Amino acid sequence: MSSPTTLCYSDPIPTVLTHFRRELAETLAGGGADASRAHWSRPVEGLPGPGGALRMGLNCLYNTTRARLTRGPVLQLWPSLGLLEARGWASRRHPRWVLFHDPTPLRRQHGFSERSRRWARRAPAASRPTLVVLSRAALDVVRRELPAHPAVLTMHPILDEQRLTPKTSRPSVVVAGQYKPARDLELLAQLGPRLRDAGWTTTIVGRGWPPVPGWDVDDRFVPEDELDDLLGAAWALLLPYREYFQSGVAVRALENGTPTVGESTSFLDDLQPAHKRLRVPVGACAEAWLEALSHVTDDPSAAQEAFVDYRERARKSWGAVFGDPT
Repeated sequence: MSSPTTLCYSDPIPTVLTHFRRELAETLAGGGADASRAHWSRPVEGLPGPGGALRMGLNCLYNTTRARLTRGPVLQLWPSLGLLEARGWASRRHPRWVLFHDPTPLRRQHGFSERSRRWARRAPAASRPTLVVLSRAALDVVRRELPAHPAVLTMHPILDEQRLTPKTSRPSVVVAGQYKPARDLELLAQLGPRLRDAGWTTTIVGRGWPPVPGWDVDDRFVPEDELDDLLGAAWALLLPYREYFQSGVAVRALENGTPTVGESTSFLDDLQPAHKRLRVPVGACAEAWLEALSHVTDDPSAAQEAFVDYRERARKSWGAVFGDPT
């Protein structure tokens, strides 16, 4: 289909998506798209109390109204109103896209009830926005939940340049990101002591984590630069998740020259297709994870090659949707 050459994108959670916006801007440019951030987008994050909730709700409605009135193509980077935006972000005259990072949220989020789903499904055919997802698993979900909506798959964006820093002197593995119930604490408790016995340094960093046997847990928000340093110095990032669609921290680890070890999901298969030894079968035992971790140093240049390969495929995926068709 014919794609627009100039794109405006709205970011309702600018603090959370700071790094993602940079990745997106560089990936879009690499794919031949001309894109800029919408000046009218109001934040829907970080306002406490009932007054803050009311203000954020009003900002959601404001953003939706402005999106309807804006000329030209608009991409919503986060569905503040959940599935409601699959109908609310509608336009008969101008292309509209809504990016669903988690089409079935991993924790409670407004706009994903059955009533919201039914209302979104009744969106007029001529004005339905296109749903954008970042993994094949997410694409399966949006096609099931909103089968009449157009949907496209793009790869999680990535920076143009890889940042390489020296690794720790001893083998080290890090788990990074805010704690959520989808994190597999039982698996981590099995891995930690055995990795420590084998001489590994094991670290968990992110808000909300409880103590985990065999791991140094740093329960706090980590600033951007510090997170890059932690990821870059580690020998591997571990994804001990029971459920997820894509992992921004895994992309960020690759940006810093560090491979990811995790289950063989559609996302991780696409992130590091040539490194099968770093992936374990879904539901695998702790021994399979330890075996995968043992392969992180098989090829010191593997993360560099994976970065270049992924970056080119990511650019093509975004360029196919938003780039210049000429």
